[in-house]
Amino acid sequence: MIELLGVGILSKDRRLLHRVCAHIYQGAVVAVCSSEPAERAALLAAVTGRTIPDEGRGWVSGVPVAKGFVGRVRGHMGEVDPGVGFDLHRSALWNMLADGCGLGGREKLWRFHRARDRRATLRSLARVGLEAHSGEPVDGFEPLARARLAVARALWRGPEYLVVHEPDAGLDGPDSAELLALLRELVRAERLGVLVSGAPTEPLLAGADRVLLLSEGMLIFDGAPVTVRGSGAPVAARRAS
Repeated sequence: MIELLGVGILSKDRRLLHRVCAHIYQGAVVAVCSSEPAERAALLAAVTGRTIPDEGRGWVSGVPVAKGFVGRVRGHMGEVDPGVGFDLHRSALWNMLADGCGLGGREKLWRFHRARDRRATLRSLARVGLEAHSGEPVDGFEPLARARLAVARALWRGPEYLVVHEPDAGLDGPDSAELLALLRELVRAERLGVLVSGAPTEPLLAGADRVLLLSEGMLIFDGAPVTVRGSGAPVAARRAS
């Protein structure tokens, strides 16, 4: 469980978060929404340990988001960030292993021959439907396939939660919906927790089990998307208690 108790994050000119309280469990896709990108990015930074809250407290699987514990917090999280690229001229398998080994030069290449690394990598690629393409260069991948590869890269360390930054970035509407459908499949099959950030648009809300809606740094809605009668469009329709 991720616990946020009165979490506040300050920037140079304003509060990005103020008194945010929430409990986030595995087994659901949670959309972290705000019309301000900096606000939703701040909440994801707080749950991944990238930012220590200036106010309040946070815990991830019982580990405090505090100095001295960041490494343990990050061990529970897998981040999917479309802004973190790949070596496009290398294969999907190469990119996965290079990221996972975290080594450079000849030592990295030597570690590529470790059977357990390769098996774990191929299992992660299979989980996102890319095992058959493991030997193909990434520059031949369509945007959705690259997004799937980013998910696989985050999965192979066995996190309890996936944090997906702006899943619609670089994807058109149908591809964004397909990526969200993949995340829902992973949640259902493996009881992962998934947090996705974005503006409170219909496609993102339609793909979520739960919405955390931020406005002016405060959590104003926490619950399931509600369908507007007659429109079929899911919206955040009530305030957080």
